[in-house]
Amino acid sequence: MNKINFFNKCAKIDKTLIGYFFKRVGFYCSDFIKAYFKGGYGFLFRIYQNYFSRIERSTGLIVNIRYFTIPLWQQYAFAAYLISIPYRIIRIILGIVFLTILTLFFSALYLCWIFMPFYFILKTISP
Repeated sequence: MNKINFFNKCAKIDKTLIGYFFKRVGFYCSDFIKAYFKGGYGFLFRIYQNYFSRIERSTGLIVNIRYFTIPLWQQYAFAAYLISIPYRIIRIILGIVFLTILTLFFSALYLCWIFMPFYFILKTISP
């Protein structure tokens, strides 16, 4: 069978009910992939950003880094420096630890989100 004849038959199949069915199945599969992976990422990333900003605000990570050498309550005595620097170090370390845990949690959650359809397909195929 030559190539021209084969492509003409494929073009004719496209105008039949079976061709329309496969075209719709392909469209819905591509739409699912776009909505599931891209939309799921956007949804999880918005939640991640919300929690990230809440934790950063409650631990004051950026503020403590920015004003690391400035003593608390703007008192420039030696005792204020002795109190404020360890206090800011502890707050910075806690902020970094909490934000790292949050980032690892959401990374693991997104990886589960990505691999879940493949797991269900394999679970369905193999008994």
